[in-house]
Formats: sequence, C-alpha cells, structure tokens
Amino acid sequence: MKKFRIFPYIPTLVVLAVIAYLSLAEDPVHARGFRLFEGADKLVHGCMYLGLVYVGCYDLFRISGCFVASKLLWLVCGAVAWGGLMELLQGAMTMGRSADWYDFWANSCGAVLGLLLGVYTLPRLFRRYKKSWLFQLLDNVD
Repeated sequence: MKKFRIFPYIPTLVVLAVIAYLSLAEDPVHARGFRLFEGADKLVHGCMYLGLVYVGCYDLFRISGCFVASKLLWLVCGAVAWGGLMELLQGAMTMGRSADWYDFWANSCGAVLGLLLGVYTLPRLFRRYKKSWLFQLLDNVD
C-alpha cells in the first residue's frame, strides 16, 4: 500500500485514458452493426463518466481520508470539461464519429451521479475496509 502512494492518481488517469481511447477511436469495440436500443449510447456515456468521477473520488478519499468540497468541484468540472473536449474532438475528426450535445449532457449527468455515489459510498466502504484483516496485513507490508 505504501508504494501505491507514490503515484496517487494512477487509477483516475487510467480511466481517463480508456475514455479518451473509446471516445476517439473509429470503432473501439467493433460494434457498428450491433444495436441494443435507442439511447444505449447515452447510457454508455453516462456510465463512463460516472466511473471516471467515482474513481476520482476514490483517489481523493484514499489520499486525504476525507472529502474536500473544492477538490470535488474541480473533479466534476474537470470531468465535464473532458467530456466536452472529447465531443469537440469527435466533431473535428473525420473518422465517422460526430459530436452530439446529448452525449455531452449524458457525460455531465454521469459525472454528477458519480460524485453523489462516491461521496455516499466511499466513506462507508473505507470504514469497513479499515476494520478488515486484509487492511492490517497490507498496511504492514513494505
């Protein structure tokens, strides 16, 4: 656990890189002919940004042990700005993808839901984890 503190935001940066790849690649999961239902794309956008902000909340809480409102605000604003940038880049690139305002709103809603979920669940999960035998074992490993 102590070595992981050297690079504290690695999980958030990994999720950010995955979102960038999924947003900018031509057909990242090879699903052009696969249709679920109308609006499934918006659900995927919301889930991606919910995951981004949730992992960001995890990193913030893991590092400081509590939530700071200003850092949470920066996290959500950064995720919304990142979603807007991805949509603008999709519109600017000529690879068969297009920018969509509804995707941007789905990204923003997912970011806000990720914040609410992270602030509500992470303190409870960390409290439960600190009481576990696994935490005691990993905390003593150099």
